[in-house]
Amino acid sequence: MPATTAFVHATVIDGLGGTPLRDGTILVEDGRFTAVGDVPVPPGAEVVDLRGRWVVPGFVNGNVHLLDGIMMMGIGGIEYLARHEGRLAEVIEESAQVALRSGVTTVFDTWNATAPVLAARDRIAAGTVPGARIFAAGNILGFGGPFGADFNLAASQVISPTFAARISALFEAGVGPHLSLLPAREVRPIVRDYLARGVDLVKVGITDHLTGIWGFERSYLMFSERVLRVIAEEAHEAGLPLLSHTMSVEGLESAIDLKTDVLIHASITSQRPIPHELVDAMAQSGSAAGLQTVTSAYQHRLESAGTIWAGYGGGVHTTNEKLILAAGVPVILGTDAGCTSHDVLADNGEVGDPERPWTLGTDHLAWGRGIVEKGMTPMQALVAATSAVARAYGKDADLGSITPGRRADLVVLREDPLVNVTAWGAVTDVYQDGTRVDRDRLPLEPLVTAAIPANA
Repeated sequence: MPATTAFVHATVIDGLGGTPLRDGTILVEDGRFTAVGDVPVPPGAEVVDLRGRWVVPGFVNGNVHLLDGIMMMGIGGIEYLARHEGRLAEVIEESAQVALRSGVTTVFDTWNATAPVLAARDRIAAGTVPGARIFAAGNILGFGGPFGADFNLAASQVISPTFAARISALFEAGVGPHLSLLPAREVRPIVRDYLARGVDLVKVGITDHLTGIWGFERSYLMFSERVLRVIAEEAHEAGLPLLSHTMSVEGLESAIDLKTDVLIHASITSQRPIPHELVDAMAQSGSAAGLQTVTSAYQHRLESAGTIWAGYGGGVHTTNEKLILAAGVPVILGTDAGCTSHDVLADNGEVGDPERPWTLGTDHLAWGRGIVEKGMTPMQALVAATSAVARAYGKDADLGSITPGRRADLVVLREDPLVNVTAWGAVTDVYQDGTRVDRDRLPLEPLVTAAIPANA
């Protein structure tokens, strides 16, 4: 194998917001960028001619649930988990492969079954299976499993309690709802033990997740200020990014006071406006805001259907997004997307719906269109979907931009993404760690994404 790969004659967009490099050369060695610009091609290098193509960094999604969290809250969640119990790590790998096929080379999984997601993460990192690189939080501290009040309490009435307990244990991983009942001194060793399992991120439920019961009508604080400080101290001591789940203005303010690194779905405040002074505090805090935006077309569909998910975007939440953008708060791509059951998509008439924000593989494309509708330029959106995510999670020295020393993750496009953000979907090739991804063979084994024949 040649020691160096040279990508030549490309228009290079570095992901940092700099002026695009026309007719540029990118050199890659040992899976990392070594030079970018008007540089000579070393003798013996493998040359990839990208004349007439645009090159951007691999996309980085700052908030996914590779086991589909949205589906866990409604129809489809029970059979999803029952059908694939014992193979959940493989479903996560399938999800990561669907993401990689579309050009998303790294994902931050912010809620999942802890042991399966860590197993999938490690197999992908070792090169045993292909997939988007995974950084995982496991459970959200204080949250229960899929069949509890935080997701789908009604499911517990129609399934085996033994099955429910077994699945819940996979997700809760010892840091479930009981954590909210404990004093700070008892929370500390539990959190410390949990972090010792090897998670990459710490996500805390500052407010509850009772959306499936109440919709967006109310939200409660889960922990005292003392307990939150303990959790933050343990995260910082371990050198891990701290993430917040909030559903109210007060919860958001607590997250900022806690010096949270990433404010997950920061604009979702149960349809209450974020005060201007709080938005200013967000901008000054250095925290990144993950915005789970939806396109106006999909928002109209949700409102027409009368679903509770109409409260996810639209209305005050759209106003909040625009305020956050106008204040200059660092915004990152985050979609809540997962590997949705083909059956559920078929039920809702959403197979292949390009506007659905929760379907891995097309979620980042819908996000790009939605965030540009809210006021971002295509260049700003591209930065928010690459280097800004890496920076928010403290990984920008390793990934997120086409810069010497970074991992050689890049996406080749046949259209200019600075003219129209829809070009994110015009992918011709994806490279991860300098190696071309065989997109046609992904996912290797469709467990969730494939339609099941009626006579199977």
